[in-house]
Amino acid sequence: MKLRNFLYLNTKVIEDYTASIDGYTYDEESQAIATSSENTLAGKGAIGFASGNGSHIGKQSEEVKRSVRISNAAKFEKLYKYLESDEDDGLKYFESLSDTDYDALYRDDFLEVLVTARFSKMKELTDSVKKIAELAAIFETITDQQILDKNATEAVNGFSALGQIKSGKEIACVFEFDDKKYPLVAYLDESYFRCRQDSFVGQAYLLCKIVRKVPKGQSIKLDEIFDGVKKLPLNRAQRRNMPKNMDNPAELRDVIKGPAFVVLPIAVYQ
Repeated sequence: MKLRNFLYLNTKVIEDYTASIDGYTYDEESQAIATSSENTLAGKGAIGFASGNGSHIGKQSEEVKRSVRISNAAKFEKLYKYLESDEDDGLKYFESLSDTDYDALYRDDFLEVLVTARFSKMKELTDSVKKIAELAAIFETITDQQILDKNATEAVNGFSALGQIKSGKEIACVFEFDDKKYPLVAYLDESYFRCRQDSFVGQAYLLCKIVRKVPKGQSIKLDEIFDGVKKLPLNRAQRRNMPKNMDNPAELRDVIKGPAFVVLPIAVYQ
């Protein structure tokens, strides 16, 4: 059994998959444990027993029942073993990918990969600005002096507003091999993190399911600010009045070029 430190664990997906494997799901089970005890002496004690003045009672046994909770880690291990044992559609492990490997992978394949994670540029920038604002507030309290001028304060407020727009939504994350080829794009639910988000970025194992392949010549734009506006059902006149370029500013532009993958993240662990 592999011992894992989970950084991210999608418990809903694991519940759904284990329910499909078993035909049911449960959180607790009963265990019966046999225990035994031995009474060695009765009567006058050890010295008397040695001289034949005591008696040996013998062993007594009993069964103790207890209710135990099935941990999420145990459910994951069951799913992992099931995928390993599936000869046709089982788990595929990679630390890098070749062109041949990429061509042989398809939608719904399960992968375990050793990769390095990074969040989208927008999240990284808005998180950094948030930390700067917090530090500035601390220094201003200590020194009683204004650290950020008017322009800097407006910039911080602007990035904070962008952060609020993305708050509560799935977090775009890019997982890359050491050679930076064939990146995997995933969208993480904040409720499934098992660590601080600033401790999440770095090399780890990712267990995932391929949602789709992004072929060469195509790309994915992460955290597009005006993506929702672009999808509005506007008439021709309204579209003419819209700005021609509604892409993110250069500082926030994050484009993942194919060949790549969009994946469903099941777990990230070390």
